[in-house]
Amino acid sequence: MTRCTSSGRPPRALAQTHALAIAAAAALSPGLTWAQAAPAADAGEGADAVVVTGSRIRGIKPVGADVGLVTREAIESSGAVTTAQIVQQLPQVFNLGVSENSRGQNGGAGNITYGSSINLRGIGPFATLVLINGHRVVGQGTGAAAVDPSILPSLAIERLEIVADGASAIYGSDAVAGVANLIMRRNEKGGQAMIRYGFGDSYHERQIGASYGLRWNGGQMTFTAEKTARSALSGRDRDFFRADLRADGGGDFRGTQCAPGNITINNVTYPIPAGGVTSANAAALVAGTANRCDNQKIQDLIPKSDRDSFALTFNQTVSKNVEVYADLIQSRRTYVFRPGAASSTLTVPSTNPFYVRPPGAPAGTSETVAYSWINDLPVNTAAGSQRVLEGTLGVDVDVGAGWKVGALYTYGDNYDIAQSFGGLNNAGITAALADRNPATALNVFGGKNNPATLAVIGNALSLAPGHAVFQNATLKADGPLFQLPGGAVRAAAGLEWQNLWVIGGQTTGPVTAPITGEVKLERRVASAYGELLVPIVGKANAMTGIRSLSLSAAVRTDQYSDVGNTTNPKIGLSWAPVDSVNVRASFGESFRAPGLTQIRGFTNGGRGGLFVQNYSDPTIGGALRVGVALSAQNPDLKPETAKTKTVGLDWDLGGPSRTKFSVTWFDIDYKDQIVGYLSDLTLLGREGLFAGTPIIQRNPSPALVADLLAKYPISGVPPATWTLFIDGRQFNVGRSLSRGFDFSASTRLALGTWGDLNLGLNGTRFTKYDVQQTPVSPFVDSLNTIYNPLKFKVRGLAQWGLGPWTTNLTLSFLNGYTNNLATPAQQVTSSLLVDARVAYAFESGGPLNLLKDATLAIGAVNLFDKKPPFVNVAQSNNGGGGFDPTLTSPVGRVISVSFDKRF
Repeated sequence: MTRCTSSGRPPRALAQTHALAIAAAAALSPGLTWAQAAPAADAGEGADAVVVTGSRIRGIKPVGADVGLVTREAIESSGAVTTAQIVQQLPQVFNLGVSENSRGQNGGAGNITYGSSINLRGIGPFATLVLINGHRVVGQGTGAAAVDPSILPSLAIERLEIVADGASAIYGSDAVAGVANLIMRRNEKGGQAMIRYGFGDSYHERQIGASYGLRWNGGQMTFTAEKTARSALSGRDRDFFRADLRADGGGDFRGTQCAPGNITINNVTYPIPAGGVTSANAAALVAGTANRCDNQKIQDLIPKSDRDSFALTFNQTVSKNVEVYADLIQSRRTYVFRPGAASSTLTVPSTNPFYVRPPGAPAGTSETVAYSWINDLPVNTAAGSQRVLEGTLGVDVDVGAGWKVGALYTYGDNYDIAQSFGGLNNAGITAALADRNPATALNVFGGKNNPATLAVIGNALSLAPGHAVFQNATLKADGPLFQLPGGAVRAAAGLEWQNLWVIGGQTTGPVTAPITGEVKLERRVASAYGELLVPIVGKANAMTGIRSLSLSAAVRTDQYSDVGNTTNPKIGLSWAPVDSVNVRASFGESFRAPGLTQIRGFTNGGRGGLFVQNYSDPTIGGALRVGVALSAQNPDLKPETAKTKTVGLDWDLGGPSRTKFSVTWFDIDYKDQIVGYLSDLTLLGREGLFAGTPIIQRNPSPALVADLLAKYPISGVPPATWTLFIDGRQFNVGRSLSRGFDFSASTRLALGTWGDLNLGLNGTRFTKYDVQQTPVSPFVDSLNTIYNPLKFKVRGLAQWGLGPWTTNLTLSFLNGYTNNLATPAQQVTSSLLVDARVAYAFESGGPLNLLKDATLAIGAVNLFDKKPPFVNVAQSNNGGGGFDPTLTSPVGRVISVSFDKRF
């Protein structure tokens, strides 16, 4: 099967070395693994060769870089339903911040439509560049901040290539931690149809798809359609998700905003008894205790999701020297998320007809009632959708002497909308509490309320649309310059232009009088790049100790219309002391431009504002404190920068076993990281690190509170007296130092009449992850602590094949780590999960030939239904509560049955 190029089209002939590498990796991929592509080789003048991720020069693997490879076979045996699930199974990927079930870390606050991203190394959800067929695509989310890999049907993927080092010199912004390139299937002949159904405890998922390829003289077309659906997973269906964790040795994180609630007057708290309280039985109020409850238990741990997607690839040889190509992606996703019960701390005036004065309390004094609306109002369910249309059209021209020039144009259109109805109407609450009529006033002391009053209180809405249009045009050329004894010196150069428009805003307020705002933002980027490959030693001049030696250099400059200019270099070196060993090294500088909505956000158009949230506060034993957080743009943001160094070794023993080993040391110095803490409800556990900054402010001044309320709309009911303010805007305050090793190994054992056994291993070992939260704070060793990279993640794979039978077994290990948000710090236990799959490939067609080329498989993810390790952390709407959603799934065992038919 012919593979496609990173430039978006298949060549007429593959480079032999890369083709053999892909074939070998496919034979050794019992599941998701990180196989290596071939080492750099001189493609020869006039070679019509494939472009590998990480280089613009055809026919070579990036010099000095490690190219990870996930094959089509590995994807089909992974048990994953979406492309995001496929990628998240790799040990090099961390599920921090931007994902469907983990939104509490950096970047999560903007993920209001529950999308996913690829986070290599775990150093940032926006630090990995995601490409499709080697070119950029429009970002997803209401601010187009990141690419959700699931916009591409998993059935449409031929392979995934990952370069886990800085690549801004090749691709520009976002390639700080690396590049993930999703390469679509091309040159297929015939069709494939598949159906899969998976089920677990109170959970199910299903997938159906079809792909068909047509080939003709000089051209091809392959199209894929896929539908995936997944049920929601409610917190009520998982006993480890709860607020009171004392049974496991944890804390009691239950809140005091309950039904019945708690009265506080003159700093003394009185729990309202079951059945309520009135002035007649006020003596039932006993000071000094409090009602406690779990308002988050009813929330979804994973939202309900449905996606329909379509993909198309096309190429045509127009003449001997001219080839055109195209790809098209269309995807639509809808979601529904049920949050926890709404709660408030309300100020009740003494004129309220239901006002109850506790015994001994002063008369005529307002009091506060911590209250849950769980029995009064339906849950304010969040729902929304995502629609993506992406297309690329390009042409390559062979101009002779081994050179090719090309041009491509990409157009992307993304529309996301997040919406909710039935939110709290602050003005309605204030009016109902001040109402002196018992028939219409609000009773928060345990009695019934007028339905008409509640209808006004719960009639707020929120609509947050975001529409992004992305255009990219590229002119490129590559080919040989001159000949050296070691081979041809080759070069690539190009010009790129990008335009991004984002239109967004927000409609908020009561349905009777909503307020709408809209802002239109634009960014233009002009870029130029160049790359050079110098084969110092090759086959013609190889010597003892130096079988090959290649040097590469690349540079790219980018001019932004809003954040200035940046130039980034990269150098790579590959040395083969013997034919079976390749030693490589690279150094590069990378950058990431601030997101368009981060510097000129939607706040003035209605997006953002103030949000009332509950924070776990160590100063009160981890109990919840009501705080107010600010979301707004920061026009002073500047690009993030990074310096990346890698040194690696690849050893290919060859022979029938095809045994391979690979190890890569990496060092990343990531500066001026853009961080924001709007969604981090565990932030107070690291309060000391933010000294000297405005991010955490306890007991803010009345002047500041008044200024904020005058400038920004507020979501939720603020406390009468603010005791906590969080500045949740984005700042260039972070810096991280990361070091560690990636490693992989694979081999094949021939068992004679017992078939073949393929073994694979893929993992990451961090040795350093120091984080500086602010420019004035010290570096803190954050390795192996909660919500940071682990020391050790590894995935072991085994595949046994005997005739038509194939059995896969996968072991995923995560080492234990420290939960330093708990007091005292908790040691979280390690995790070992087992996945299994048994498949039977029908050799004959059976009746009517229906089963010819068909495969039936039964699989299990988390075969032994192991619960996530216990983590002593409070719940929140953004994930957490008894377990760590950034590392483990709350779903448990999922049994699946799949049927695949080729025709």
